[in-house]
Amino acid sequence: MNIDPKNIIIFCPTKGWGGIEKNVLLRSIFFGENGYHVTVVLLKDTFEKKFLNCKNVTVHTITKRGGDLNLAVVRNYMQLIEKVKPTTVFAALKRDWWLVSLAAHLKSVPNIILYLGNIRKIRTSIKYRLVFNTFNSKVLVNSDSLKTNLLQNSSYFNQKNLIRIYNGIELPHSRLIPDWEPKKKLNLPVDSFVIGVAGWLNYRKGFDLLPEILEKLPKNAHIIHAGLGGLELDMNQILSQYPKLSKRIHFLGHVSEMGQFFQHIDVFLLCSREEGMANVLLESLSNGKPVVSTKVPGSEELLDNGTYGILTEINDVNAMATGIKDILKQRIKFEPEFLKQRITHNFSLENMMSQTETLFFPSED
Repeated sequence: MNIDPKNIIIFCPTKGWGGIEKNVLLRSIFFGENGYHVTVVLLKDTFEKKFLNCKNVTVHTITKRGGDLNLAVVRNYMQLIEKVKPTTVFAALKRDWWLVSLAAHLKSVPNIILYLGNIRKIRTSIKYRLVFNTFNSKVLVNSDSLKTNLLQNSSYFNQKNLIRIYNGIELPHSRLIPDWEPKKKLNLPVDSFVIGVAGWLNYRKGFDLLPEILEKLPKNAHIIHAGLGGLELDMNQILSQYPKLSKRIHFLGHVSEMGQFFQHIDVFLLCSREEGMANVLLESLSNGKPVVSTKVPGSEELLDNGTYGILTEINDVNAMATGIKDILKQRIKFEPEFLKQRITHNFSLENMMSQTETLFFPSED
């Protein structure tokens, strides 16, 4: 197959919109605006609209992903690869590593890149032996801690096929909207101290701990949650055990203006039990907002072991509540400009895209 040095296919067939999907959109926009031709593979009727106005970006939809032994999916992927003739294919989701790598290898795509954002066990199997030892796929990760974990716990990886590129973000340019409608509807007391949380409502994110944390805080503390999806936690049932707190935990659902969300909170809480380099922490720091986070690997690295935020043990509701109170009562302060500098110096969108371009389209030298 003859390849086009400016073409790329990004596979991201998922039903949920989160950090991985946001980075797929950011990378698609960057490559399209810089003269590359991007084909993004999505599940039908999911996120096509987000890519509509992206320059040089084409959306290819599929009705379902299929299992690892689904030869029809492999055939369809091969047909798409034959049509696009990409230099690089990129699988944004671990569950697609095998299907994408197999199809790309069979069509002789020279550059196969796979993404991993959280610590996952890579089992010894014929499938992964082929993916890494025969197909020569590379893995992109977003933190040094995740890279170290993979190098220590899997024989498939080495310094050449495992690449770390930090997630990146631009400093926000929008101004605070004083009467921002989502918060206005909550009609919070004037003296409210607002704790922001965001993400899918699942056990991994630790949102079942919110009532326990909140009951240890002053009565003017309120929690607002942004996000949809992953509804494996019945928050109504959980909150029914804390009737006095029901008016202090608020669920906004999908928030289209996340910049305003971060500007309207006083502190951001990441209570995750498992996490990679969380984009929501990047967004919080870029808005100059202090952070309390559990010691998930990406957070320790992003916050430089406590220099740029308060870190607690996973599941430690007392420590999380104490960290929030320390910020509320100004016993611990993080100057907004100090937090923003962490983004501009180490986690800028420019750095992320420059390094991604080098990985996806390596020079022929």
